[in-house]
Amino acid sequence: MASAIPLKWHPLELFDERFQTNLTALRGRDAALADRLAGLAPSVAYFIAAQGDNVYLGKPGAMGIEVIPDAMPAPAARNMLAGIFPAGHVTWSIAIGGLGYGWMWDRVWRLPCKVETAPGHRPPIYLLTKDIERLWAVLHVLDWGTMLADPRFPIFTGPDAAQQMQELLAGDPRWPQPRASVGIEPQIFPTELNAFLATIADATNRRTEQLRLRLNSIYPSGESWAGRLSRPRLRVLGITSRYTTFLQHSMRDWLEALDRLGHETKLLMEPADHLLLGPAGVAQGVLDFQPDLIVIIDHYRAEMGTIPESIPCVMYVQDRLPNIFSAQAGENQTRRDYCLGPGRLHLSEKYGYPAQRFLSCPVGINERRFEQRELTRAEIDRFGCDVSYVSHASRPAEQIVREYAAKSGSPHIARLCDHFHQRLESWYAAGGIALSEIAMRQILDRCMSDVRVQLAEADIPPFLAFFNQSVNNAIFRHQTLNWLAGLGVNLHIWGRGWESHPMLGRFARGVADNQSDLAKIYRASKINIQVTPHGSVHQRLLDGLAAGGFFLLRWHPGDAVGRLYREMLGWCRENSVTSDSQLHALAEDRIRWLIARINQLEGSTPQTRAFSVFDVMNGHADSDFMTSADSIWEEYEGVAFNDRTELAARVQRFLVDDALREQIAGSMRRAVIERCSYLGINRRLLEMIQTDLSAETARCAA
Repeated sequence: MASAIPLKWHPLELFDERFQTNLTALRGRDAALADRLAGLAPSVAYFIAAQGDNVYLGKPGAMGIEVIPDAMPAPAARNMLAGIFPAGHVTWSIAIGGLGYGWMWDRVWRLPCKVETAPGHRPPIYLLTKDIERLWAVLHVLDWGTMLADPRFPIFTGPDAAQQMQELLAGDPRWPQPRASVGIEPQIFPTELNAFLATIADATNRRTEQLRLRLNSIYPSGESWAGRLSRPRLRVLGITSRYTTFLQHSMRDWLEALDRLGHETKLLMEPADHLLLGPAGVAQGVLDFQPDLIVIIDHYRAEMGTIPESIPCVMYVQDRLPNIFSAQAGENQTRRDYCLGPGRLHLSEKYGYPAQRFLSCPVGINERRFEQRELTRAEIDRFGCDVSYVSHASRPAEQIVREYAAKSGSPHIARLCDHFHQRLESWYAAGGIALSEIAMRQILDRCMSDVRVQLAEADIPPFLAFFNQSVNNAIFRHQTLNWLAGLGVNLHIWGRGWESHPMLGRFARGVADNQSDLAKIYRASKINIQVTPHGSVHQRLLDGLAAGGFFLLRWHPGDAVGRLYREMLGWCRENSVTSDSQLHALAEDRIRWLIARINQLEGSTPQTRAFSVFDVMNGHADSDFMTSADSIWEEYEGVAFNDRTELAARVQRFLVDDALREQIAGSMRRAVIERCSYLGINRRLLEMIQTDLSAETARCAA
């Protein structure tokens, strides 16, 4: 098609420097394609012209140099991508079938990525074109050095471009499948997208099944493991994800302690931020390493896909998550599944976890990573402040509720969400303490009555779990930070997303690297803050104390029951009390007061308790009283605050008393090192597994 606009044409070879720069970038990750382009002799001479913001490619024709039509002009590319990613960031993978002048490719690689369920994941964009000669021409025009060097943008060229893409995804299932396609060139996909993806899924399933059969041949179900686990040097595979920074570093610490015990360990996670591990990736990792033991944090075997049931597999429960605290999770625990962490009684009694294969322990710490040392002047200048707080929980509660309500698609659920949110805000604004599950259920019941929306009983637990973990969590934390903001102190808030917070953004200091920054932050800050509606005893606090930091803790009723239970346990043992009925029947005045106070703190009555006082007491004893802050640290009451006034008094006092801060921090650190190291936890874990497997062997022999 001849252009009606007079254009000044220039030979494309004049832009050879840009072409060579692009090839150099591409060669670093796809040398074969770079060589093909470098050696390509175009069938015609190509020209380029510009008019205003418009760029034209041309080639000789009957009327002179004619404009080559652009199947996807820049405005059309911009509008189409706005429809696919309306929030302005890439949230999942797409396949772009065709090139045109390259505007769609150019636009998409410049978009930021944001995947809520996998922070840091950059979904791959699959780029296809049948016309390698057109690609050769476009590489003379557009500056794509960054994109071409990025393996997140695989490029497939030629008539079989779709087949090449299919082979990549089927051959390596860690590449996410595209959820949409854009057709710029006609018939670039052999079928419609769903059928095309179904073919890839079939190939992936066949590969996964092959891996399963190979693993089952290596790990037969009837094999005795007692002898295998008694070896002095075990092969231990740790599975985690690069999209959860905290658990990633926890897993490294866990494996490092196993290394120190003389075992061989390997970390399995996504090798790059554009990949996802998936069941096939896990199965391949198990096959490659052939471990004697598999360890996972906050996930269990059945969630990982294809892991033979004969391999002992350990889940470390470090967070109260809905995928763990559920009947389905309990049902999925197999004979060779083991657990460790807090919550043994709750998980075994309520959800069916195997209590005899559950080691009660705190969240572990790696004391080597947090060895104390003097900070440099540069580190003090960067991290030093009056008060610091570290967390990624930066999204305001109202934003979380709004997004959840929108996803529900129901105006009735949206109304219930809004009312429930407002009731929680009002509770804390009036000085309410951290809400228990029982208290939240009572508030929800009142809200459902107020707005005349009744959730099905089966829908209430996940609804409450979401509000407890996300909304309640945000309100409780952000209220504390707003108190601090009003004190006029030099406040630093570290973590993802705080710069966008409407009230707290001015205190944001970016994301702290777990390995290199956290210990420095804890030591350089005069005061660190630990606040969570589920109690203070969390790995961030344990790590921070191990690093030598001084902490103030927001008071939590669960942190104030440990000493009460410990006193009650001593009385029960002295009086041979072995049941809850005996406890209540024989209780003296002091014990009756303890029971009443415990019920008050836990927000329970004898009728609403999920577990008896006696059973919960034994649960605390089973965990060596490591789940309640006041039973770990004698200093708890002196560093806890319950409201704005108490926080202000604590901050004012400790900011000016360096010696007292150092004394308290040293005492609390010693308790952590003595009771919470991964090294000691691993010794007890391996002993529990060995004892269990030996008993299994004896039963089989009998």
